[in-house]
Amino acid sequence: MSLKTQKRLTLLGPESVGKTTLGERLARRFDTRLVREYGRTYDEQYMQTRFKQGKGWREQDFLTIAETHAAMRQALGPLAGPLLIEDTDELMTSVWAEYLLGAPSAKLESMARANLADHYILMTPETPWTDDGVRYAGRRDQRDWFFEAAKKRLDDWGASYTVITGADWDDRERQAMEIAEGMIS
Repeated sequence: MSLKTQKRLTLLGPESVGKTTLGERLARRFDTRLVREYGRTYDEQYMQTRFKQGKGWREQDFLTIAETHAAMRQALGPLAGPLLIEDTDELMTSVWAEYLLGAPSAKLESMARANLADHYILMTPETPWTDDGVRYAGRRDQRDWFFEAAKKRLDDWGASYTVITGADWDDRERQAMEIAEGMIS
């Protein structure tokens, strides 16, 4: 598969909206690869072992997450078919950086803008939030902030995206499958 004909579909949204589950289902349905979220792994392995949840983050942590995610995408792209699915990317990492650092990172914003996916699915926060011990932002105002921060970047950067709404998981999955199907047909 030529990477020039391959399309990237990236899932964005607040915590607990179903990005990971949806990414796995899309990858299985379209017999392709899923670039898994690296930020959560980094948080579990490096941050939460040394700091109280949400504390101790530096800009370099987010740059490392973004660079690792890009490297994972580079490695998995040649193994995927016409569609590569991503459970977040540098854009969502830039949102997290702003949230945890208190201001946007110019370096990260530049990196994210230079690596936009072919299409994004931005998921709204009507779904119930599940505290799994790693998640940070469960209040509705926080979840709304994450949604709006991602949407603003998508709009400002001219990215192609579709918003998936509603609390029904099956309906979210149906909407995502239709989007993915449209990208490869």
